[in-house]
Amino acid sequence: MEKGKNLHDEVVRVAYDLYEKRGKVHGYDLVDWLEAERIVLERHAGEVEREANTIGSAKVRKPSARTRGGALKTAKKSSEGSAAAKTKKGSPRKKT
Repeated sequence: MEKGKNLHDEVVRVAYDLYEKRGKVHGYDLVDWLEAERIVLERHAGEVEREANTIGSAKVRKPSARTRGGALKTAKKSSEGSAAAKTKKGSPRKKT
């Protein structure tokens, strides 16, 4: 959370610097803000990439084919059972 606030504060400072460099001319606030975001993100691109790689390497490995096959069979049985239950219900009987 703190990192996000720091990035936001940095964007604010850069955007204000751009505003001052333009001669404090009004009407370019969005242009300055977007340019400031680009500048700040470029500054921190390496840091963001390292974090992404850390997160990617920490992911759990995919299950083996043997495990996946068992899971598929179980899912198939479950869906077949529910389909059979639906067909057994049929239409309501008429009272005579």
